[in-house]
Amino acid sequence: MARIPIASDVAQLIGPAAEKVENRSLLLDKFVFHKRWPVEIDERGREVKWDDASRWSFMRIAEGASQLLNKDAQAKRYRAEGANVEPENRDRMLAEAQLAESLARVSWDSKEISILRTRHTRRFLGLFRNAFAGRASITIAQSEARLAVNLADSLIQNAGICLDRLFGLPFVPGSAVKGVCRHAALHELKSAGEECQRDRFDTFRSVFGTADNDFTHGELRPFRHLLSDRSENQRGAVAFLPAYPVNEARIVVDLTNVHYPEYYRTGRTEDLSKERPQPNPFPVVETGARFAFCLVLLGSTGDPLHLQAAVRWLETALTVQGLGAKTASGYGWFSLRPDVLQQLLDEERHEAETMAAKAKVEAEARAKTEADAARRAAMSPEELARERFAAMSQQDFAAAASGIGTLSATDQKGLMLALLMSGRRDTWKSWKKSDKPANKARIVALSAIAKALGMSLP
Repeated sequence: MARIPIASDVAQLIGPAAEKVENRSLLLDKFVFHKRWPVEIDERGREVKWDDASRWSFMRIAEGASQLLNKDAQAKRYRAEGANVEPENRDRMLAEAQLAESLARVSWDSKEISILRTRHTRRFLGLFRNAFAGRASITIAQSEARLAVNLADSLIQNAGICLDRLFGLPFVPGSAVKGVCRHAALHELKSAGEECQRDRFDTFRSVFGTADNDFTHGELRPFRHLLSDRSENQRGAVAFLPAYPVNEARIVVDLTNVHYPEYYRTGRTEDLSKERPQPNPFPVVETGARFAFCLVLLGSTGDPLHLQAAVRWLETALTVQGLGAKTASGYGWFSLRPDVLQQLLDEERHEAETMAAKAKVEAEARAKTEADAARRAAMSPEELARERFAAMSQQDFAAAASGIGTLSATDQKGLMLALLMSGRRDTWKSWKKSDKPANKARIVALSAIAKALGMSLP
């Protein structure tokens, strides 16, 4: 059977198609079929079509992947049953169907992980705001279109996505956040008139920092004269943190139509009729995902105006220019949701208060248990026995008193001490007044033990 290019012992552990791997990030980074990998299907060296194997292996990280892959497998089997299909092609299509079905058996389940990731993000936002106060900014934005981020960084060309290594859920790298903010700031700087260009240039340098190559080969070449006699190298004053989702961020499969390779290779128009372009799938974050974008001033002497400028450029980038790939095609556009931020902080505060109250109750119970253990450690065996008999129900205590002659000396002393306690004296008096034979026998037995121990009963 076809196998992902992994060692035999690894294949035995996780399955030949890595179907036992539970982390989507690991599946995408390490366990996909590369188009150049020869996927052998039998001893004669026949091969599954590389494009299909590659496409299926990274489709399975998306929601509904199993249904999509099983549908492709059914289509392969249906075609294999055609009347005019050559035996070799039939075997190949059946093997492809078997591979698709194997890849459809995914083990990841994002529901519980998504809830946990959301709780972690919410907790982080509360700690982040408390730690940095006025030096920090949190912007919650909701995607109003699908988000394609990190497409280029993948084993499969133009089919990547940025996934958290631990949770296997999508996030936006801090470098991408800084990049779109810088792009928005550059657009504003280039559009500024001469009277305010210097101030915006200085703010730009303070927020993002600059290096000498920005003025020699970069986009800041037209503004080199604004440096005057200052150094080209300057450290940025604002840190751009990775943006994590605060709600369920679903990964789905999107499609793009390939160009016409034969036509582009030959340049002949007649080759267009021979092309059979197959749509290429790629993973994206579904519309409706909400991300928390966190910015913070570096150092304790940063200018709050620099943070305000960075936030303004971030909002422009998200709502006007877009984030990620294919923004010109409508991907990566956001709306701002300040109401969600307050809701998240309120939920975090409520959860923190609940956890604190629970911790207090547990601490009090633990202290009580420890104090009780210390108290019992200081007691004699007879006192421990007394406490045990004092805690008995009336029925159990009466049974123990009737059989006092069979108890150990320690338990006899403990029972007699319990009988002298205020809670048991009335019981002794009621037994003495009773005419029942059992009570009379119990009185005789207790009186004998009391005499032997040198104790006086009321």
